[in-house]
Amino acid sequence: MTNQNIEISLLKESEIEEVKNFFNFITNGYRDKEKFNWEFKDAPAGKAIYVIAKDVITQKIIGTQCAIPIELITDSGNTILSAKSEDSIVHPDYRGMNIFEKMYQYLFIKCIEQDIKYLWGFTSAKKPFLKLGFEIPFDQSQSLMVLNIISSYNYLSKLNSKNNFLSLSKILSLCIISKINTSKNIFISTSEIDNDFSFQEVKSPLNIDTPFIQQNNKGFMIKQDFPFFNWRIEKNPYHEEIFNINFFQDELLVANLLFNHHLNGVWYLISDTYSNKISEIQKIKLHKKAIKLLIKKHKTNLKLIRTWDFSHNDYAKKELENRAKLGYFHLDRGISFVWKSLNENSELDVMNFNLSRIATQGVI
Repeated sequence: MTNQNIEISLLKESEIEEVKNFFNFITNGYRDKEKFNWEFKDAPAGKAIYVIAKDVITQKIIGTQCAIPIELITDSGNTILSAKSEDSIVHPDYRGMNIFEKMYQYLFIKCIEQDIKYLWGFTSAKKPFLKLGFEIPFDQSQSLMVLNIISSYNYLSKLNSKNNFLSLSKILSLCIISKINTSKNIFISTSEIDNDFSFQEVKSPLNIDTPFIQQNNKGFMIKQDFPFFNWRIEKNPYHEEIFNINFFQDELLVANLLFNHHLNGVWYLISDTYSNKISEIQKIKLHKKAIKLLIKKHKTNLKLIRTWDFSHNDYAKKELENRAKLGYFHLDRGISFVWKSLNENSELDVMNFNLSRIATQGVI
């Protein structure tokens, strides 16, 4: 097989069924038509640019790569079109033929044609992205809040099939320590929050815009307006259950915390977003109140809370500090964030990108 026998093109409607089968075969996953359409056709910023590699002799799809348009918003309210990289897959029999690079080069061209300024995503494979000119400015990490030691241990110990006795002992110790830290911090009274703030559990978050940008007034984030949340949260076919709390002060929305249930009592903190009017102490107390409400509603089905963490700027570092004060146990392990500017006049500094698990598709 030579490179001349590989064709790179945009995905056609008639090829979606084959792409789904290819994805499911390579990943041992299950993506049906509903999930495919939601992820790659229904995003509010536009249909995904989906690139495929095909063996011209067999006419079989042997590689995929796509970009999902995502709008970013700056502290000044400017909206900038970016895209999130997904489905970076090459069939094992065709690796070593630069197919990954060729799909990306074609994807870059198509993104620029649609005025996409930045391409970004998450990966555990750094070298191929560096070769293509991506920056890898920082890594994602995670924090855990253990509410049930045994259930949390059973879940965490199965995440890696290669765990040995020592690693399993460390996981059990982590669960015990986290449970102690949680008990010390979460169950302290939040009566002052009850006096100063009102709260409301809602189906969809309200429009969270410029006032919720980080406090140093130089950051940017995913534009989390109603169309985005309707797609990312409400219509998400992977979500089993959502717990979403808005906090108000003098009838003004000042904070939103959003959780989703994974399985067997494991929940993810998708995002916690606060107005610039809220102090760091108030953030901690509002976060604590939200967890108490989550515990009250889902007491029998809440064993562990997981987060996605970052530490690449002051805002992210402060988030980590606040979570530690709440009883979360931080694990400095995760995947890498990749970023590439597609325009010469780059106006965004990647180190000012404020991220949470909202930046993923919520696929677990």
